[in-house]
Amino acid sequence: MLLDGTAWFLAADGRRARLFLETRRGAELRDLWSDDINEDDLYDPQDRPPRSFDRVGAGRHAMDKGRSLHEQEEVNFLKRVADKITQAEKQNGFDHLVIAAPPRALGILRDLLPDNVKARVRAETPKDLVDETPAQLRERLTELLRG
Repeated sequence: MLLDGTAWFLAADGRRARLFLETRRGAELRDLWSDDINEDDLYDPQDRPPRSFDRVGAGRHAMDKGRSLHEQEEVNFLKRVADKITQAEKQNGFDHLVIAAPPRALGILRDLLPDNVKARVRAETPKDLVDETPAQLRERLTELLRG
């Protein structure tokens, strides 16, 4: 259960993020900010991973470490979200953080958030709640924090 203090609720996936603010326990959730993947994050269809010659023969192959360009777009977007949260934590913008994201995005966020932000994470759920209204999100978060 959350203690007193300002709580932020992040609902994100690999392409959109919404952040809600709860100023006191039980208060209505307020939209703080939202962000979508933008043109700068999208790959150029002509972009290709660097290529290298095979050790034997004349063939060439991509050096992409098994990651598609779409996956890299998601990582870049979630890095931007993590950077915003990290900056706010440095300015003591929140006391508690709750994260709701699909499993892949949640794992990426866990890797990108520094330890000082992770220390403020009170709960996580591997669900996509980006499209939830603040009232629906409030109900889900209440269940999450109880259980």
